[in-house]
Amino acid sequence: MSEFLWQNGRRVDAITLGMPRDRSRSGFWLGDGLFESMLVADGEIFAKKRHIQRFEDAKRKLGLREEVAGLEEGLAKAQEWVGRECGQIRLSYLSTGDLIITARHHLIPSEALALVHYPYPKNEESVLAGVKTLSYGENGAALRYAKQEGGDDVVFTNRSGFITESALANILLWDGESWWTPTLESGCLPGLTRELLIEYFGVKERDFMIDDLRGMKALALTSALRDVQPVSSFQGHSYSALSEVDRLRQQFQDWRAKNPHP
Repeated sequence: MSEFLWQNGRRVDAITLGMPRDRSRSGFWLGDGLFESMLVADGEIFAKKRHIQRFEDAKRKLGLREEVAGLEEGLAKAQEWVGRECGQIRLSYLSTGDLIITARHHLIPSEALALVHYPYPKNEESVLAGVKTLSYGENGAALRYAKQEGGDDVVFTNRSGFITESALANILLWDGESWWTPTLESGCLPGLTRELLIEYFGVKERDFMIDDLRGMKALALTSALRDVQPVSSFQGHSYSALSEVDRLRQQFQDWRAKNPHP
């Protein structure tokens, strides 16, 4: 098998899901659930405890308070399957109580991306704001919009006009002196790599408007599966300080290799 697949306590070849009668527990059928994506490097799930804590926080926010049985066992089996290669593990938890864990090998992307502004605002006050929910239709539509506009990803703004995130990652901004990222109050995801860059690499938080992007020297996207990835342009405006992105990326990767459980 080219991928690892685990459901409700056992290794499987295919996922089996029933049709729930309880509409408050719609699970797969209405995208009612959560997920986490984790990087496996050198045989370890990077920042595993932080991922599980964010998962538990999101469960509570959405009113899913049951204990998730078999989580640690499933993650251990997935980690073992990935081995010493670079890999990714995704755990998906449905409101029906189904736990699905997948794993596959992974290549951390490094190519520079082109971003475009997505014209439909995010609701920073939604219960789903800042949650890795299975209801990812908005993000999927945003990625299709980016491709139609000749880009790779989008920049979301919220109803107040502040930048939040991309469809797949948090945003970093270099003003020539410091790295910045939008505040959590913007509605962005509390990304684990974002969190570590703030704690250990001096990245600061503040609110940004869309016009602020043209005054930046460099942009980057950051997530668990991409570390720090450069952005070459936004709405046709190019960024010249890609070396600053490369420097931060290398510093983070060197640090991550020495600190698998921050």
